[in-house]
Amino acid sequence: MKNMKTECAAGKGTALPINGKVNEAHKAEKLVAPKIINKLVKDLKPHELNAKIYDDEADDTLIKSVKESGVLQPLLADKNNRVISGHRRLDAAIRAGLLEVPVTFFPSDDEWDIETALIESNRQRAKSNEQIAREAAALLIVEQEKARQRQVRGKPQKNLPAISPDGTGDARDVVAKKLGIGAKKVDQSAAVVGAIDRLTQEGSEEDAKKLCTELNKFSVNRAHKVALEGGFLRASVTEESADEEDYILISDWEKMSHDQKTKALAKEWPDGKFNRQESDGIGWAHWSWNPMTGCLQNCEYCFARDSANHRLPQGFAPSFYPGRLKAPGLMKLPADASADFASKNVFTCSMADLFGKWVPSELIQMVLDAARNAPLWNYVFLTKFPGRLTEFQFPDNAWVGTTVDTQARVAAAEAAFEKVQARVKCLSCEPLKEQLTFKKLNLFQWIMIGGASKSTQTPEFKPPREWVQHLWAQADKVGCKIFEKANLLERRRELPMMEPDKSK
Repeated sequence: MKNMKTECAAGKGTALPINGKVNEAHKAEKLVAPKIINKLVKDLKPHELNAKIYDDEADDTLIKSVKESGVLQPLLADKNNRVISGHRRLDAAIRAGLLEVPVTFFPSDDEWDIETALIESNRQRAKSNEQIAREAAALLIVEQEKARQRQVRGKPQKNLPAISPDGTGDARDVVAKKLGIGAKKVDQSAAVVGAIDRLTQEGSEEDAKKLCTELNKFSVNRAHKVALEGGFLRASVTEESADEEDYILISDWEKMSHDQKTKALAKEWPDGKFNRQESDGIGWAHWSWNPMTGCLQNCEYCFARDSANHRLPQGFAPSFYPGRLKAPGLMKLPADASADFASKNVFTCSMADLFGKWVPSELIQMVLDAARNAPLWNYVFLTKFPGRLTEFQFPDNAWVGTTVDTQARVAAAEAAFEKVQARVKCLSCEPLKEQLTFKKLNLFQWIMIGGASKSTQTPEFKPPREWVQHLWAQADKVGCKIFEKANLLERRRELPMMEPDKSK
């Protein structure tokens, strides 16, 4: 699928080197002008990344100018005669019948520097949303590879953070800084253009065109939401991935002796981390943490099951990740946490039901202890088994809730939460499958309301507005905060902000 073309002045922008070696070369260029030579047009070829991002062609005005005056600004090429900057000028020269054009050569033969320079040379041009998204996706690959090279060369341990030499941050943060966009937008951009390309390759032209339209007409965030709801996204850029050595199946854990479990916990597992959320799907928490994945509840609308079955080797089989218990102690609170409360909220076991009847109590306690030992963060726990919450003592930095999607779940939730000991108690009415009426909503400080995204077993579903307003009236009467998900028509986005428990 061709990208949207955007006209801009020919030759704007200059290739900027990235790493230290190339920067030194450009320092020298301040003193010594780059050498310009004439190259045969037939010997030059466009860099393949240009077609993928910009799909440049010369317009009639540029072709006429080149016919009359020639190419006035040299092209920039690498040692293999691939054009880095000046693709439109090269196209105009070919159409104008020129045999030669002026060229300067890029001082590095490192492919990652070349690709970065190609994008940098287009910094000043007008660009479509798709072109910006493709720049972000391409740069993310470059910076991730540079991070991998740094780890191999400097510290060959597994799972090191991708920190740049100047301490800018991980690969995503480096890209965000280069392009002047948010880190979340980098992740969404890579996911959306990846989906567009994959759909095109699979022959799903209409779906690919739909995403392109949403992207260019509206925004990356809008296109990403459409891609999520349409089931077009594969593995998320920021979600945890797993290999066969990362986890222990809970069914295997239960068969292990005490000594075997002790030995397993002492093993050097890959360290885990929180995952920055790339969408507004759980806008009340900017992070997720999955020391457990999997569930046996088999809810038909489960998006987590679809995701796990696609990208995890064990699918949605309940699993324990010992290394991820270290994450709370390794993560630093973001600078904006004081201003944006969601920045310190961590959705715990977003890919599991931690309190499912198949999860051993000892594993649940390990997760709670890890949360308790990192008190700067707030941990949001949700389950469909509210009765089991009464078995545990929660730390003050835990927000504890249960899912109530039908009226049949209301009584069990209210009975359990009369006994649950937690500073913040909450309800997740997502998806809201029918109108709900509570008798003891005063037990809760917070209620989340939403519809259902499309899954492999169910279509997208938005509850009637009167169901939502019926909950509003009950919540407002007892002072319960409301957070509505992005898939509802109107939105109240309130957080309990660690207010005292009104039920005490």
